[in-house]
Amino acid sequence: MYEINIADTEFGEIFSDIKNRYLSTANFPKFIIGTGLSIVMGVPGMGKLADELDKNFSLEENFEYKQFWEKCNSIVRNDGLEAALLTISNTENAFVEKIREITGKFILESDYAVRENILRDSSGFEKLLNYLNNTVSVNKKIIDIMTPNYDLIIETIADKLKLTTTLGFKGNLFQEFDSELLKDPYKYYKKSTTILRIFKPHGSINWIKRADITYQTNDYCYLEKNSNCIEIIAPGSMKFQYGMTHNLLREHRETFNSVFTDNKSSHAIFIYGYGFNDEQFDTVFENTNKDVIVLTMDIKEEVRERAVSNKNWTLFYKNVIGEKQNTTNLSFMVYKGKQYQIDKNLWDLEEFVELFTG
Repeated sequence: MYEINIADTEFGEIFSDIKNRYLSTANFPKFIIGTGLSIVMGVPGMGKLADELDKNFSLEENFEYKQFWEKCNSIVRNDGLEAALLTISNTENAFVEKIREITGKFILESDYAVRENILRDSSGFEKLLNYLNNTVSVNKKIIDIMTPNYDLIIETIADKLKLTTTLGFKGNLFQEFDSELLKDPYKYYKKSTTILRIFKPHGSINWIKRADITYQTNDYCYLEKNSNCIEIIAPGSMKFQYGMTHNLLREHRETFNSVFTDNKSSHAIFIYGYGFNDEQFDTVFENTNKDVIVLTMDIKEEVRERAVSNKNWTLFYKNVIGEKQNTTNLSFMVYKGKQYQIDKNLWDLEEFVELFTG
């Protein structure tokens, strides 16, 4: 492994190349944003969700699900919630539905609790989004983000920056989905308008099901009273099946796949805080010829190996999952197939944005 400092001449060349390949107007990035952003912004991750599920399944009203949860809970303690939920049989539909209801309500409340902080405080993601707003091509002013997150952090920051945002919904209080708006926003907006297009193939806490139709609403009181109808995919083994059969979620997934794999488009793929746990998304970048950059605190060994074997990948990370925790102030970079120890935590979006867009 090589050692490099950001003050080195060699890193100066790497810096320029990263700017050109991943943050330029000519090779404008499309984003995959994982739970790393939510956690940084104060929305609890899987650990807190596991506690919430444990609390709810301990209630007498949920006694019928207790045996299923106890089976999961023993795995949670050793391998984490995601691994535990993957063991749930697809025949246990009622249990999966209860997990979805608890998760939707928990994320709704958690998102609402941090909203004022997001509006008050500046973040690395806000600075990055503002930078993109100022550098997007005048010929196609669309910023694309796919997120498996249920929360409204990205939408809140977009409002703060006065960015027009679309997830494909039209209307007022109860907005209905129009796939053409998601696929081609400029059928509805002026070409001079910068548009943040967000794909949410796992659903969103402001999507609600009424009479078999999924609406988008930002009425928090209504969402809170009807949180059992929030339209999200429960984490765990049912994600893929539900995402394939639910029309709205399928439209988001298929349009995202089409946009991100478009060979006629010159774009990079920028991945932040994403766990690489969804096979249906991972195919987008597994064999891509696009330039891919990944920022994450903890990375799977298989993803690091992929970055080493693909010179179009750049990876900034702190730890490899399953290996000894890195307790130093140093972190790591994989760049053009070479592995480096680096003196700045560029896996941290705050530090990355400060260096590359400041």
